[in-house]
Order: sequence, then structure tokens, then C-alpha cells
Amino acid sequence: MPNATASQIKDRIAEFVQELDRLVRKNTLQALQDVLAHGGTPARRGRPAGSKRGPGRPKGSGRGGNIDDAAAKVLAHVRANDGQGISAIAAGAGVALPVAKKAAINLLAEGGLKKSGQKRGTVYHVGSGRPARAAKAGKRGRRKA
Repeated sequence: MPNATASQIKDRIAEFVQELDRLVRKNTLQALQDVLAHGGTPARRGRPAGSKRGPGRPKGSGRGGNIDDAAAKVLAHVRANDGQGISAIAAGAGVALPVAKKAAINLLAEGGLKKSGQKRGTVYHVGSGRPARAAKAGKRGRRKA
């Protein structure tokens, strides 16, 4: 009896492998026919070639903005309201926060602004007009003589 069931299992496995082989061959043939029907290029998935994206955001409406204009607004606001954080400066100057951050970085490098405090406690003041000094090298930056 065990030999009969073992041979039945082997027969079923052989039938399954043959059926699987036929399906793979059929699928491969279909894929080749599709490639030949589309001029030698495989069929694309997704959006048809040449079609454009949806409308999205119009050009110029992003957060980009002009950094130079924003820097002038930020500097004017800091002169009038010394010691505020960047979010208050951005709101008061009417500039988007990311643009105000970039403008503040530029003004710090040029010497138009100086800052005090750390991280969330950073506040900005009117600068001396001289470019900021280079940061001191840490312990890792020093070389032995």
C-alpha cells in the first residue's frame, strides 16, 4: 500500500510540473508577441508616453521666493524688533519660514545679523556689518605639531 500512494504522489507531482511548464511557455510566448506587436519595445506600465503630469502647483508659487528680498525684509524686521526667534521674524516680515531661514543664514554670513542662544532658544540681533568669524576648530580638527 505505501508503494501505491508513493507512486500516486510522484504521478501528481509530474502532472503538476508539466502543467506549470506549459503555463510558463504560454506566458513567455504571449510576452514575446506583445513586444513584437509594439514595435520591438516592451509594453509600458503606468502613464502613457508623452502624457503630462497633472496640474500640481503652478510655477513660482512654491516656497522658493527671492532670498534677497526676504533678507531685506528680515533685516528691517530685526532692526524694529530685536531679540526675536526666526518664526516670529518670518511671521512679522511676511516671509515663508524656509525662505526666512535661508535669508537669516545669508545675513549671518555677511554680518548683517548676529545670533545668541542655542537651538530653539536662538534669537537674532542686528549685526555689526562685518562677516562672521570662522568657527573654532574642535578637538578633532586640531593637528599635533
